[in-house]
Amino acid sequence: MGNIPTIRLLVVEDDPAYLSLVRRAFSARGKDTDWELTVVKDGEEALRLLFGEDDDNFPLPDLILLDWNLPKVTGYDVLRRVKSHRRFRRIPILVFSTSDAEDDIHDAYDCHANGYITKPGDVDELAAIVEMIERFWGAVQHPKVVRRSR
Repeated sequence: MGNIPTIRLLVVEDDPAYLSLVRRAFSARGKDTDWELTVVKDGEEALRLLFGEDDDNFPLPDLILLDWNLPKVTGYDVLRRVKSHRRFRRIPILVFSTSDAEDDIHDAYDCHANGYITKPGDVDELAAIVEMIERFWGAVQHPKVVRRSR
């Protein structure tokens, strides 16, 4: 799509209703950025995908939206494992969580999350957050910085 950057976004979310909202919010954007979404439903599936256990040809994401309270493998464990691996260290990870507990927020940043966002319950608020994500990662942050390390 011309000069519009494509950003590969990995969404790790177990709530189908919230995932539907996220998909709609990103597909409604697309003015400044072409979002290529890959969705997994739990932390175990995210780790299998990233570490090549499911698909050796999976292109690494430019950005990850990570739910904190996941089944099987928690968001905390996914974040810790991904950020401790040299191959993935530069991939920005935004934690999306229903929790606004200080301990969760501190744990996320201690594991090198690039942001912690309390999930909005309102569609308009989610759209505003997605717009900010797009503005920063689509226009300011350059995916080439992340891709260079691959």
